[in-house]
Amino acid sequence: MSLPVLVIADIHGNFEALKAVMKDASGLFGEIWMLGDVAGYGPDPGPCLELLRKRQAVMVAGNHDWAVCGKIDTDNFNEEAKAAVELHKAYLSASQKSYLEALPETLKRRSVTLAHGNPESPIWGYVLNDGAAARVLKGTVTSLTLVGHTHLPALWAYDGRRGARSININYGIEVNYSGTPHLANPGSVGQSRDGDLSARYMILNPERKLMTFRRCSWKRNPTRRKMKSRGYPESLTDRMAPKD
Repeated sequence: MSLPVLVIADIHGNFEALKAVMKDASGLFGEIWMLGDVAGYGPDPGPCLELLRKRQAVMVAGNHDWAVCGKIDTDNFNEEAKAAVELHKAYLSASQKSYLEALPETLKRRSVTLAHGNPESPIWGYVLNDGAAARVLKGTVTSLTLVGHTHLPALWAYDGRRGARSININYGIEVNYSGTPHLANPGSVGQSRDGDLSARYMILNPERKLMTFRRCSWKRNPTRRKMKSRGYPESLTDRMAPKD
């Protein structure tokens, strides 16, 4: 039987948070699935990408990933995000940008669909409510769909004619997703947006149809110092890495 999977999303150049996740999840997984946006916002997109490549992570493209390699424009980005994209264009090597440019929009692995936004709109689409989750789940061909992009951990189960039913997340507790299609977002490793600054991730066992949402703390001051020294907008630094 295959080993469980570490599912992560939205690292956004936050190497301190990624290292914390890898340490916290050590021994729990054999494969990594990354749901997009290794780049954007934070100070270390290159080290984050190289760590994932070294571990042979399975990755799909996020909007920031394609923006830093020029595959999409930044018209829909706010000014902070645009500033970070321009910095990352300089930070990343030509080979790193080529790697990001070649990432697929969606993948299917072990009866699971992977996308950054959602399978219908992989780069830009959001799943933020029951209605959006129901539209995805109604057309799914796999037992589980994994998405990122919102930076918010979430879980829905398809409930037939009633649409999608949201399920409360209890960290560290296994959830069985057999019986009906489910949609899950592990939350963001590098830039959580729900008031809890923890790095979020998931341990997934596709064969047994079990998932566990997890979170861990990370050292914010090193990330903050790097951002301040490299000229990131102060508002982005304060949001990405508030003082410890």
